[in-house]
Amino acid sequence: MEALECPHCGSALRKGVAVCGECGKELNDTEQAETASPEEKGGRKNIYAILSVFLAVVGGAALMIYIGLLPNPVKGGSTAAIVNGERISAEEVDRKLEIFKKMNAQGSKVDFSSPEGKAALADMRMQIVQALVQEKILVTEAAREKITVPPHEIADKIASVKKGLNLSDQDFEAFLKNHAMSLAAFEKRIEKDLLISRLIAKGTQEKGLTKDAWISQLTARAKVEILAK
Repeated sequence: MEALECPHCGSALRKGVAVCGECGKELNDTEQAETASPEEKGGRKNIYAILSVFLAVVGGAALMIYIGLLPNPVKGGSTAAIVNGERISAEEVDRKLEIFKKMNAQGSKVDFSSPEGKAALADMRMQIVQALVQEKILVTEAAREKITVPPHEIADKIASVKKGLNLSDQDFEAFLKNHAMSLAAFEKRIEKDLLISRLIAKGTQEKGLTKDAWISQLTARAKVEILAK
């Protein structure tokens, strides 16, 4: 195998990696194209398909609002980011990453010890931070706009989820356990999603903006700091 080096720190790299394991910096598209074999590219696509499912299941609708406007974080440290003065902990990022790995272990053949798997996990860590930053921007903006969700709407939404998945109360408890979530955490997840949905509706209906334009506007005026190691 041809020896490759990180252009940022000079550490040795394996073919196909997207992020240096030593300095945490992402390779650009040209560097990735030069180092990735056809097999590795195909394997990475399969892994990213699984990551998309993870974002939908674990993060809820809010984590799917990812528009790529924020800088990539560097792995490590006790605080991953600060948004409008509010902290996002590295522990929260790690916790979500561990949930993904646990879910993936249930029947998936993805090997996270492989170069493709390690690159996918590094990418996932960065995507989680960026998604949490985006979510924090939208939730804090919803609070500023005095948008609220009454408890009965959260309960109705959970009932709808259970009905849609055809889950009994016992099945629902098992569902939460398998996804490493408490009922309180799931309720908070639902509340955030409803808050964000209402905030987006406010921008599109009252302000006449597209969803992307509204989110871009909110992101542009937010004070965001991605913290290095």
